[in-house]
Amino acid sequence: MKSSSLTLIPATAYTSTSVITGAQQKAVGYYLGQGNSQSIRFISDDFPGIVTIQGTLDTDPTKDREWFDVYVFPGDSAVDGSTAITTDHSITLYGKFTWIRAIVSQFTSGEIGPITLSY
Repeated sequence: MKSSSLTLIPATAYTSTSVITGAQQKAVGYYLGQGNSQSIRFISDDFPGIVTIQGTLDTDPTKDREWFDVYVFPGDSAVDGSTAITTDHSITLYGKFTWIRAIVSQFTSGEIGPITLSY
């Protein structure tokens, strides 16, 4: 399996869209038998909002109900997305997800991204 670094959400400054659904990217589970860990990197600058990382086990997901939440950034249950955050934060997700995507919600100012997936 090749090593990959894929963009889930490109660097995006707030305009008037409060929800952004990024492109789905092939996750490590897409390549059968090739491990179960992938890293997600979040970069933000004065970003109030929430990023939800979703995964699927389907080989060709076409409906929203085929996706499930696997991580929520900023990840602290005390944070509701209303406080602006500037960070460069990485996590490791374990699971044989076939595809991963990111959804940004409550985006009201600042800049988010890039949010990247690597394995």
